[in-house]
Amino acid sequence: MLYLKNIKLSLLFILWISVFHSSSIIAADNSLNIKTAEIHSQFEAYLLTADFDLTFSDDLDEAIRKGIPINFVFEFELKKFKRYWFDKEVTKKTKEIILSFHALSKQFILTESESRLISFDNLTQAKNELKKIKNWRVFDKSQIEDTEKYLAYLQVKLDQTKLPKQLQVDITTNQEWQLASKQFQWTFENKK
Repeated sequence: MLYLKNIKLSLLFILWISVFHSSSIIAADNSLNIKTAEIHSQFEAYLLTADFDLTFSDDLDEAIRKGIPINFVFEFELKKFKRYWFDKEVTKKTKEIILSFHALSKQFILTESESRLISFDNLTQAKNELKKIKNWRVFDKSQIEDTEKYLAYLQVKLDQTKLPKQLQVDITTNQEWQLASKQFQWTFENKK
């Protein structure tokens, strides 16, 4: 009797390990990592340029091809470094880019929150464009002081709240749809 109980526990443990292991393999199909980010000045503004590593799972690719729009949120934050107190927030900006498939024209479309549309013949081209931010105006020169050090933060994530409601219910525990970068942090120094 005790022997059968040990076998049941062993089988249950093996089943649990296999489920845990398979979910970590699935999660490895999706990745979103920020490689580089830098701020440069242009006239009276500062612009952000960044590059990402981005890979989708087969399920995410298939969802896009079936016409489900995928929203990505880019969050930028600039804080003034305070040595003995909390850092002071200077600015916080959010940008949304939607990746979708237009079935009639058979093109993949990137739509930015500033109403800019770019169309592509295939998903690979659209993903390559999504992997970079070019000249995003994040703050004005009047918002910062000369020769001060600032901390800049950038994060990119898939916005699950904008997915269709039926899909939101299904993906709450699915690691394939948990796509977010770690917060990328760097020091920005305002030089004249």
